[in-house]
Amino acid sequence: MKDVIRIISLICILALACACEKDKPQQEGGYKYEAVFIGDSITANWVREDRGHPDFFKDHNYLGLGYSGKTTDYLKRLFKASVIDKHPRQVVILGGTNDIAQNDGRYVPVEEIRDNISTMAEEAAGKGIRVVLCSVTPSKKFSWASSVSHPETTIIELNKLIKALADEKGYAYADYHSALADADGGLPSTLSSDGTHPNKDAYTIMEGVILPVLQEVIRQ
Repeated sequence: MKDVIRIISLICILALACACEKDKPQQEGGYKYEAVFIGDSITANWVREDRGHPDFFKDHNYLGLGYSGKTTDYLKRLFKASVIDKHPRQVVILGGTNDIAQNDGRYVPVEEIRDNISTMAEEAAGKGIRVVLCSVTPSKKFSWASSVSHPETTIIELNKLIKALADEKGYAYADYHSALADADGGLPSTLSSDGTHPNKDAYTIMEGVILPVLQEVIRQ
């Protein structure tokens, strides 16, 4: 009987050890993911097999969390659950397209968008997470918000504020816009089917921009 009890006890101890091991961060240093990408549909599509490159995330231990149609105010409210609680080493913040498109039913000044991004960045930095801010990808029109005129101009204005924020706070910066935009500030048809959402070729270019920025932490 005692042998049976010892065996049962051993099984319970092993099961508990396995459970604890499963709950541990996957990486040394106390973080679970190398990076969490948070954004809107541009991030959401990036992790889809039919539209993006999910292997890019799997191969580098990145987590892509995109919320289609959502503004930076929405992302800000989800930031703790989406990023902080995931325990990443780095966070990549890309948002602002849907603010400019007035998806919440109102005009949003670029300064307010910048402030929302700043709030997320400060929250991450306060937890020891390295922050990477991204320029908003180019677009000359929004197929779902045709009343918004010349978004390419507003995007450029916002990107200047995001870059200034990164410089001021010492955050890393990934400039997707410069890598993707045509001479008129739009997203060319070779890189998008609707002028706003990147296709697989565009994501390849974006990966070439963001990967060296994220790998800087390894060389530090």
